[in-house]
Amino acid sequence: MTPTPPPPHPSGYGQTGPDARLPGYASVCEAGSGFRSVNGFADRPPARPNISLGDSLAGLHAAFGAVLALLARARGAQGGGGEGARGQGLGQVVDVAITESMLSMMEAALPEAADAGIVRGPSGSTISGVVPSGTFLCADGRYAVVGGNGDSVFARLAAAIGRDDLQRYATNAERVEAADEIYGAIEEWCAARPLASVLAAAAAARVPAGPILTAADLLASPQLAARGVLSRVAPPGGGDAVTLPSMFPLLTRTPGATAHAGPALGQHTDEVLAAAGFGGEEVARMRAAGEVA
Repeated sequence: MTPTPPPPHPSGYGQTGPDARLPGYASVCEAGSGFRSVNGFADRPPARPNISLGDSLAGLHAAFGAVLALLARARGAQGGGGEGARGQGLGQVVDVAITESMLSMMEAALPEAADAGIVRGPSGSTISGVVPSGTFLCADGRYAVVGGNGDSVFARLAAAIGRDDLQRYATNAERVEAADEIYGAIEEWCAARPLASVLAAAAAARVPAGPILTAADLLASPQLAARGVLSRVAPPGGGDAVTLPSMFPLLTRTPGATAHAGPALGQHTDEVLAAAGFGGEEVARMRAAGEVA
């Protein structure tokens, strides 16, 4: 008989373990996953992206977990219990932790530390062990991200920037050893050209490159417009529409859609408080006192 799991409780660390009942925001859990230790520049405090990445990734892992649990239920899986088809129709707890959701993004950092004694740290706008892949300032003050780390791609990049001599670094291992020379050459080349010229040359050479876009840039993006992935949706019951990204990934046969934005602030206050047992006079008092919206 499979033991009944304890009731779930809010946690950034999962439902078990010594940290299970600690309070946790995405910021704290991102730090606890190792993510913050590899983010930013070596001579500055660890940085965070200006989004709550941990919350979003935990949501994605929860969705994946729910789909896997539904599939297991439909197939009658009873993981490890040997009950076979008797598992048909049984559900299970999807135990999602923000820390573990971020940990799954850490790529080779753990095996490097465990098996080679290498503790990866921050690398600014580059990535450890991959050359060249970085961000470069152009003559007009904008930045280009250039990924020339494939062997054949690097050969084309070296030719495009007029540095055929760099093609002697034919493998990534060789380029890692010559990283300063290679990055210096790309920086010099980009600094002499506006962003549009850099991107045009990279595209002609079939080298992956692109601009760093702001949210305002995304709203005007021809690519996003062509994909139809931004939509204007209003709250339920009406109100001002807001711009939201679509549901991803895009499905060809059963695409999702956003029916409405979130409700307006206070839209359901009365019904929620009524369900909690508050009378109309008490709700009016709380609203007048600014205690509720």
